[in-house]
Amino acid sequence: MLSNKVPYPANDGSSIAMSSIIDALLKNKAEVTLLSINTKKHFKSDEATAAQLPTRLDFHKVYHNTSITPWGALANLFSGKAYHVSRFYFSAFAKKLVLLLRQNSFDIIQIEGLSMAVYIELIRKYCQAKIVLRAHNVEHIIWDRHLENESSSLRSKYLKIQNSRLAKFEIQSLKSVDAIVPITEEDKQLLLPWISKSKPIQSLPCGIDIEAKDTCSKASTQTADIAYLASFDWMPNVQGIEWFMQKVWPLVQELRPDTTFHLGGRHMPSSFQKWEKRGVSLFQDVADMRKFICSARIVIVPLLAGSGMRIKVIENMALGKCQVSTTIGAEGVNIENGKDIILTDSPEDFARAISNLLHDDELRTFVETQARKTIETSYSNRQLGKNLIKFYQSLI
Repeated sequence: MLSNKVPYPANDGSSIAMSSIIDALLKNKAEVTLLSINTKKHFKSDEATAAQLPTRLDFHKVYHNTSITPWGALANLFSGKAYHVSRFYFSAFAKKLVLLLRQNSFDIIQIEGLSMAVYIELIRKYCQAKIVLRAHNVEHIIWDRHLENESSSLRSKYLKIQNSRLAKFEIQSLKSVDAIVPITEEDKQLLLPWISKSKPIQSLPCGIDIEAKDTCSKASTQTADIAYLASFDWMPNVQGIEWFMQKVWPLVQELRPDTTFHLGGRHMPSSFQKWEKRGVSLFQDVADMRKFICSARIVIVPLLAGSGMRIKVIENMALGKCQVSTTIGAEGVNIENGKDIILTDSPEDFARAISNLLHDDELRTFVETQARKTIETSYSNRQLGKNLIKFYQSLI
């Protein structure tokens, strides 16, 4: 497996997606080697990683600063490459990858996300293994959606150039790999027009280690009505919470003036501080995701853009939490509106759903219970790993 960040500790959506598939494979007795970029932006110390690292995982990492910079963005314009992904190719990682390919005999090279597809040509040169792209999202579609809500004309022009290059790279990568494992059935359908009918493709959702995931205790201290936890280095999360604060939060306060809202997450923009005057409590460093989510009565997922699967949605469901989300916010998760979650896209309905759930304990408890049941029946890592290995055996 190749990954663009170290997934341990698993403290954001993509890290959870990667660590869960490793858990799923290890539960089914696969031998797994992971080579990760330890980035400046998502840096993980040896101590923090060791605390969660599975004992049977052969783990390697290479440090590199992959952060977007003004100079890098400008220089990239003359390269003809997509800056979204080109910044993840560097010589130290390439050398370590070649060393591992020479020292081992792999059946499958699983690329975690499009950014690591920059190494496909190198893998082909040194290895006969089948290359599989685990598509976390359809990347250029995410950026298409983001551009629809981009307010800056200069940034919009730059992103249009980059997204055109990204789409070209993504389609070429889909053709270059031996098989594709999208996280959602929706993304699988989006990918089909760009690949041959003979290309093996199987959707496989992100799962949960059910044996190790207990629901929030009823005795948990609830200090907030609403909570939202996200990584704000991902633009759709910033865009979504800004929509919520501008369009939804004033309506919530009209319906229920004493509502409390805890907003947490890494890389929080300083502009968020203005919301503290509007009854919002900010938590920039959340050490315990479970404790933070369990301390609220309901959780919101206000996303307007994205693709793939919302990992935090199933994490919250596994904890037995009631959620209010936009349709895109829960995209890729097999759930029933009004049963496992409340889905709504208008500011008025979003605010009304929050108010209703805070007033109706019986309804909130019903959604919490059904959400946990759905996770137990459809998202167990052990079964998902069994399905993936069966697919891989068909390739080799």
